[in-house]
Amino acid sequence: MIASTAFLLVELVILFFGVAFVVQLVQRRLGTERVRSWMGGPPVLSALKGVALGFVTPFCTYSAIPMLIGLRQAGVPPAGYVAFLSAAPVLDPVLFGALLLIVGLKAALIYTVIAFIAAMSLALTAQRVGIERHLKPLPAELTTVAAANPTPVPSGALSAPRSADLPACESTSDMSNVAWQGAATESRSAFRAATALLRSVGPLLLAGVTIGLAIEALVSPEAVATITGNNAGWSIPLAAMLGTPLYFQTSLFVPIASSLTTAGVGIGAIVALTISGAGANVPEFIILTKLANRRLITIFFAYVFSVALMGGLVAQALLG
Repeated sequence: MIASTAFLLVELVILFFGVAFVVQLVQRRLGTERVRSWMGGPPVLSALKGVALGFVTPFCTYSAIPMLIGLRQAGVPPAGYVAFLSAAPVLDPVLFGALLLIVGLKAALIYTVIAFIAAMSLALTAQRVGIERHLKPLPAELTTVAAANPTPVPSGALSAPRSADLPACESTSDMSNVAWQGAATESRSAFRAATALLRSVGPLLLAGVTIGLAIEALVSPEAVATITGNNAGWSIPLAAMLGTPLYFQTSLFVPIASSLTTAGVGIGAIVALTISGAGANVPEFIILTKLANRRLITIFFAYVFSVALMGGLVAQALLG
């Protein structure tokens, strides 16, 4: 158990660092203006782009955090980055394939449609209410790295904007007017930025994964099947409730879904567990405290639970 936990933690740290490194490097290569343009537009269009980005980059919830930070750094509208954060873990082709094999095409399609509608709805709501007011400034370590490693502006280029002229989340990290300095130089800067981000959230990542693994050890696939299978009338709410805090790796879904199917649990409970398990978990909750206040995080988790419950009820009504 200890060895497997240590191996998984190392794997997650490498994944988190790798995503942060690539995001910083790609953003510098493309430029924040181009990223902002690609992911911008009217709220509906920006949200659609965020969902599309989440689908083609099927990160788990906590490894999507570096991408979320990069989108905020680039000044992407809230509809875009909220849609991405919502869609990346749940609109996963692997999850769709697993559902297709275990519960059939109709259930997999219902899951996908509900996950898509939920991501779009949350993104547009976030844009309308002005979610940025409830977000914390980006980790200071990132802006410190950018400020400590300035790169010269080539002659004839536009001057880089002053920090005071930029929103808080973009101040010193907006390098869009600074020329690309070559792969070697930019890789070193991206490495420093990724290291700073990992150092900033590392303790939170460790705490979240440790708690999540403990929950996974205590709540086995067989236990989930037993709990939901013995409470037929409450199977869908219980599945949605169990999935929300559960440390839910994509690879864990197959044995859980198989156990639920073997125990005779309905399709609705399986869909509810998939949505809540993929859409929210303890590691994500802990890491997000670095970026948002607890009230907003609580609302987000309640929203995931509500969507999982609705998805399970719809699937059960149509296919049960």
